[in-house]
Amino acid sequence: MIYETGNRVLNQLEKQIGKLALPKILRWIAGFQVLSWALSLISPEFLGWINFDRNAILSGEIWRLLTWVLYPASDFVFFVIIAALFMFFINDGLESEWDSFRLNVYVFASVLFISLGGLIPDASGAGLLLNSIFYSAIFLAFASLFPNQIIHLLGIIPIKAKWLGWANGALLGAMILTSPAPLLVGTIVGIGILPYLVTFVPGFVRDYRQQAEATVRRHRFENEAAGSASFHECESCGATEKTNPEREFRVTAEGHEYCSACRKPAAA
Repeated sequence: MIYETGNRVLNQLEKQIGKLALPKILRWIAGFQVLSWALSLISPEFLGWINFDRNAILSGEIWRLLTWVLYPASDFVFFVIIAALFMFFINDGLESEWDSFRLNVYVFASVLFISLGGLIPDASGAGLLLNSIFYSAIFLAFASLFPNQIIHLLGIIPIKAKWLGWANGALLGAMILTSPAPLLVGTIVGIGILPYLVTFVPGFVRDYRQQAEATVRRHRFENEAAGSASFHECESCGATEKTNPEREFRVTAEGHEYCSACRKPAAA
């Protein structure tokens, strides 16, 4: 019900404001991450102006609610470029499945909820955590839509997206459990991935229910098919215990089986 209702709402919104969607939004984000890294070489304090800082936001620097997503993925140019290229790849896959509007909704919803999680009291210094949650939310969406897509880890090792998705989820869990404040970090992560949960969990539940119902129907059919097979069959007339339950069946010394009706003439 939630899944279908959400689709109807999105379809209606797309008719009204779909033209405002930014095509290739994750490509733009990746491009600005590379640009932010380059600007940080010229002005090292630049990254300090765009990262997530709860105290600064509450003091009026509200642009940080959005600009933190432009923070580069690493300090090293190689990893910055690899992360950007991978974001290009993710964008093209998600946009081909959803279209630009739905991808925009998912990205902005993820950024909004992750920012809300970062505003929780005592969450100061959670900037890098928020970036990790964002990357996880984006990749988990891709892995859920394309579970069998082969991704070459480190450019060499082929592995399906679904296994990387499970590994990503495990890393989030490990990050929560090993943090000094697991309850706080778990709350931030839970709020941050809420758009993912709302988008995909209803579909997972629906698919699981359909598979369970299909399994029950298959077992019922197999049991009925097995039950329709007869245990006794007369070699003379073809009668079975199901077609002629009033007859008795006996096996001769030679291994032939006859019903009681066919044995009497033979005995006579």
